[in-house]
Amino acid sequence: MKLFGTAGIRGTLWEKVTPELAMDIGRAVGTYVDGETVAVARDGRTSSVMLQSALISGLLSTGKEVLDFGLIPTPALAWGTREYGDAGVMITASHNPPTDNGIKVFNGDGTEFYVEQERELEELVFSGRFKKAEWDEIKTVKPTDITDGYIGAVLDFVNHETNLKVLYDGANGAGSVVAPHMLREMGARVISVNAHVDGHFPGRKPEPRYENIAYLGELARELGVDLVIVQDGDADRIAVFDEKGNYINEDTVIALFAKLYVEEHGGGTVVVSIDTGSRIDHVVEKAGGKVVRIPLGQPHDGIKRYGAIFAAEPWKLVHPRFGPWIDSFVTMGLLIKLIDERGKPLSEIIREEIPTYYLTKKNVKCPDEFKGIALERAYNALKEKLGGEVKEVLTISGYRFQLKDGSWVLVRPSGTEPKIRVVVEAPSEKRRDELFELAYGTVRKAVEEVMKK
Repeated sequence: MKLFGTAGIRGTLWEKVTPELAMDIGRAVGTYVDGETVAVARDGRTSSVMLQSALISGLLSTGKEVLDFGLIPTPALAWGTREYGDAGVMITASHNPPTDNGIKVFNGDGTEFYVEQERELEELVFSGRFKKAEWDEIKTVKPTDITDGYIGAVLDFVNHETNLKVLYDGANGAGSVVAPHMLREMGARVISVNAHVDGHFPGRKPEPRYENIAYLGELARELGVDLVIVQDGDADRIAVFDEKGNYINEDTVIALFAKLYVEEHGGGTVVVSIDTGSRIDHVVEKAGGKVVRIPLGQPHDGIKRYGAIFAAEPWKLVHPRFGPWIDSFVTMGLLIKLIDERGKPLSEIIREEIPTYYLTKKNVKCPDEFKGIALERAYNALKEKLGGEVKEVLTISGYRFQLKDGSWVLVRPSGTEPKIRVVVEAPSEKRRDELFELAYGTVRKAVEEVMKK
């Protein structure tokens, strides 16, 4: 059994994520981590207090002192861990539906646990070989409010005042306790929606995909705002609309920041996940930098391995100079600063600086036990059909065919659902549609053939 996925432990309450598991993770973290102090926080889900309480009990049983940060966003927990703790644990299922919950573990420097650390923690959980503190070694829980300190740290890093009019959608999530206050301290004129914490997520689904937040485009136009900022349930993800109410593709946001960092550094390496687009390569290479692609869920691994000046995957941006964790608050602050410093609306900045590519994503249902062989069949068939068009094949998290005209085709197994994901991007809509028809049809056929046997 595997506990950790691409972003910590996550799953349906009672089926995968239980108080018993939370207590065992607390025991395992308390046994595994050197140092005396572990920081703990939670998102606003209905089950988070219950799970946090169980986790804290497990930590206390090993003799650790616990700093209880309460209800805060995940980026704030990472920052607070670096400032005050020897490790940190966040109770959250991020953008998953309200039925789910999860657990993320952080090192003392604010990095999420690396793959090898997660594997070792899993082994400890399954072995049950936990430390047991004697009665006189059991320490206390210290409620610790870090909200103002975190906001102050972000504002110091961004170092900018604004008068932009910003529409903020907090998804009824944990970001609502930080973002409106931070933006107002920057001087922004803030209009908030879905900015009261509610674990039922009554306003919208917490994942900031376009179909869940499309209504914000019309609202932006009606309100005449300069920018729309959207977060997910635990506020590590960020989505953006411009002043015209146009949704900004997540790869475009990544490309904008990648370009900015490479220009500032006069070069450098940018690490991005396997499912990100060619517009990033275009702007980074033009600015004198280099792009390296890594598996999903491992930006912190990529920063460490390649000494990256910036790391990202869709909706998730890491600013290493501030901290080695995904941080949407730094992202929103720097985006506002960029708009002000350029002296142009966001739509114009993007039109002038980021090339347009056309992307399509779609999933093919496939039971987990058939994923491996179906992917292998699809890979062999696509390799033959694409033939001389192929420039390179990346074999991390599935197969990504880099084509000579800048197009690419990705087929990869979902790490959380019984699906194979098909992603295609090309410089023109016609080319994208042709490639997508080929790739999607090939994967569907491969899955059908495997399941017939």
